[in-house]
Amino acid sequence: MQFSTYLESPSQLKQIIKTSIREVILEHKSLSRMGSLDTKSLLTLIDAALVAKMSPVLQWDILSTEKTFQDSLSLLSRLPLARFYAIRVQDIGAAEWIRQEHPELPIHLIVETGNHNLTGLQRWIKYFGQQLQRLVLSTELPKSILKEYSQILTVPCEILAAGRILLFYTPRKLLNLHSLSNDTSNYIEKTLIPSDQPQRMFPTIENQHGTFMFHHRDLFLLDFLPELENSGLSVLRLDLRHLNFSGTWIKKIDGLLEAFDKKKIKVLKTKWPTKITHGFFHANRTDLSIERIKNPHLKDHGETLTGYVVEAVKEEHLILLTRKSFRRGTPLLGITPEGRECEILTDIIHTTDGQPAEDIISGKLYQVPHVKYVTAQTLVYSLSE
Repeated sequence: MQFSTYLESPSQLKQIIKTSIREVILEHKSLSRMGSLDTKSLLTLIDAALVAKMSPVLQWDILSTEKTFQDSLSLLSRLPLARFYAIRVQDIGAAEWIRQEHPELPIHLIVETGNHNLTGLQRWIKYFGQQLQRLVLSTELPKSILKEYSQILTVPCEILAAGRILLFYTPRKLLNLHSLSNDTSNYIEKTLIPSDQPQRMFPTIENQHGTFMFHHRDLFLLDFLPELENSGLSVLRLDLRHLNFSGTWIKKIDGLLEAFDKKKIKVLKTKWPTKITHGFFHANRTDLSIERIKNPHLKDHGETLTGYVVEAVKEEHLILLTRKSFRRGTPLLGITPEGRECEILTDIIHTTDGQPAEDIISGKLYQVPHVKYVTAQTLVYSLSE
């Protein structure tokens, strides 16, 4: 297992050279959503990285419209792609272009925001073949899944081990629509504070590629390095760009793979500039939130459920979709989505074409007189059982 990190300047390279890190990610401002390098700076760093016997990787992770895609191709035609160790892509169209036009160039496919299932990941491995040399997996995958995937997938896998967690992205400019020029080096960073959760401050960046909101805590998995190594993962990415890449952070992190030290980790966590989180590493329980927000009044409460109200016309009628058979005159209890209980009488009940009904059949639509407060989605139960 090895570390990989981002490279933005010659001064950073001098710091990285002193560590065991040998893979560096270069980001052109027109190709990468967080990139800051212009073409001249990028070319300079490629040369310097190769002289230092590093492995420079080009990141092309913007999600492209047809225009930005064509602009990217124009820029790529002027770059020495053969000098890159690999190219990292997120847009499948970009990956397909590389497959067709540069089959000799290794691909690192970023699947952080999609393809979380094993079948989908295996499909990409089969499609891109030997050209696909790495999958960049999502931080939403818990430890058990990461271990399973790393052992089953036939290409090396990478995850973010320390850095910001992207919560939200839109190509729209939400912070200041008129402040950015076409100069791609410009960007705005603000802290957004929810009115109902003032303790949470979400770093938010706007640049030429859109608006990015990050979690108020940094992901920090370095205290689980032994478990990550045993999981079968090949690469751990360090994203220290928001820390202004202080060389001290790299030096403190470097060496932990060879000699894991709990005391050093404890000091590192204590001095980390922002609050930290382990994210979903132990378990992803986001599905529990879905259960909490479900309306309990819309749940089926058992054998006495007789049907559903599918239409309610005020002062006219209710349309019931029946689930059980019953006789005309059977009293029914309706529970509205708000939890209000209302009695629904069936002394007068008709089919939808206006014919009187005596024996109500399951799976059919019937019309009864309107009842105050009853709305569509009201569950209907039998009171006679």
